[in-house]
Amino acid sequence: MKKRRCLLGCARKGMSLFATNKVLEAECLEAIDDTEWSIWTNYYVDIMRKNPYYEYELVTNNRSLSWFANELKRHQNKTTIS
Repeated sequence: MKKRRCLLGCARKGMSLFATNKVLEAECLEAIDDTEWSIWTNYYVDIMRKNPYYEYELVTNNRSLSWFANELKRHQNKTTIS
């Protein structure tokens, strides 16, 4: 949970992968690679901006990108039908 909260904060600040890994290192957390950082900066930040519930799910319940994709699809289908 601590790592995900840290990653979300760094992604929201627009930090680079290098800077983010320095923050993780300072917090005694494992560094991440380019692919994982791209997911945080290109997907998670935008998803969290639109719905605070999703932030809770990401940080607290360790949800994956596929969970978010399914959840967003379900929500879109629900609004389309309504």
